[in-house]
Amino acid sequence: MLKQITLHNFMSHSHTVIDLSAGLTVLTGPNNCGKSAFVSALQILAENSSGDFMVRHGAKECRIIVETDDGHTIEWKRKKKVVSYCIDGEEFHRLRNSVPDKLRQTLKLSKVKAGDNDQFDVHFGEQKSPIFLLGERGSRAASFFASSSDASVLIEMQKLHRGKVKSAQQEFQRQKRESKQTSEILEVLAPVPDLESKLDALDKTYAGLLAENQQIQQWEVLIQELQRSSQVVAQLEQTVATLNLLPGELQQEPEKPLELLAQRLGDVKQQVKQTQFKVVALADLAEPPVLADIVLLSGLINDIQREEHICDRAKATGDCLLILSDPPQLTDTDLLQKLIEKIQSAEARSRIDRAEFQVLENCSPPPVMADLLSMEHACQRWEEAQLQVEKLQQVYQKCEAEHEAVRAKLVDWVKANPTCPTCGTELEPEQFIQTAEMGLEGHTHGT
Repeated sequence: MLKQITLHNFMSHSHTVIDLSAGLTVLTGPNNCGKSAFVSALQILAENSSGDFMVRHGAKECRIIVETDDGHTIEWKRKKKVVSYCIDGEEFHRLRNSVPDKLRQTLKLSKVKAGDNDQFDVHFGEQKSPIFLLGERGSRAASFFASSSDASVLIEMQKLHRGKVKSAQQEFQRQKRESKQTSEILEVLAPVPDLESKLDALDKTYAGLLAENQQIQQWEVLIQELQRSSQVVAQLEQTVATLNLLPGELQQEPEKPLELLAQRLGDVKQQVKQTQFKVVALADLAEPPVLADIVLLSGLINDIQREEHICDRAKATGDCLLILSDPPQLTDTDLLQKLIEKIQSAEARSRIDRAEFQVLENCSPPPVMADLLSMEHACQRWEEAQLQVEKLQQVYQKCEAEHEAVRAKLVDWVKANPTCPTCGTELEPEQFIQTAEMGLEGHTHGT
């Protein structure tokens, strides 16, 4: 059995290595990516096909290297127009449309001869071609089974194919059951979008309630400020009422002479203090020297005395003003009236909001929100299951199409061959197809 295939400068592959598994190896990929090149490489390795189409564009040579599980290594190389083989280190040159005998013994992928000139390729199937022998004439299929030494192997292959078809049908039934279960789960999860919309609506309602509650708290603060302002207004009204009890004008004596007398008394007291201070300060001093010129000093003293007199008068005025109380501050009644109107409107709105708040307090609390993360995981699993169902439906449609195509070909073959090419008995198309679909043998020779 083949274990590894290496392509070097072969068609679209610059250097590609494929490790084959012990069971089935499947190559998948988009069109024109080089999948069919591996089949072509094995055919060229087994038959040494002519031509240089397999050499990669721009390369001087191409090679195909195959390793088997029993330790053999086979290399096919084409350089320009020269083809050579290397089997387990042994070189084979000068080959023209032929292969070494050692290759057939080692690789075992040669065609099966039937008669003198007819050959059957039992190891490779061309792309888009029917199953082996199904597209051939009845006589050709009979000659193959009559002469080929691999007939028993092919019969086993057919049995294996039937078993695979049966397994595929069982797998299809299993997937159909899973699809039904998935559909039931989807029906159960159908109300989920409506629940999400309802949850969104409840979230918006809850957010609105929170905003209104916050606004109510702000209004309560405003009400407290309004109450404090009302208290201040009441105090001011009491003050105004008290002031209104006073007479409009007071009969008093002229204060100007009294003010002048008080100023003179203050000046005398100040002079007495200054004189006493000067006497104390000058008591310890010696006699002043005789001044030569006293005009400047006399002018300076007069200026000092004049400034002192001004300071004394200002101080006396300040002392008289300290006794008086502060005059009342006037308030703009228009602004106060507007503020009162706003306060009254706020009180009316506050009463409405309190009534609404009492109604809302009696309401039941909002439901606990569901775990959105688990719901999101469930939605993701739902989408994955839906994608899987779509893929399985495509596989099922493809299998149905292949089944119908194979059935049509079998019907055509039975119609074209009404008698068995081996035993000569008549074949019933419907019975033959029905037994073949049930996984049984389509026909028993001699019956």
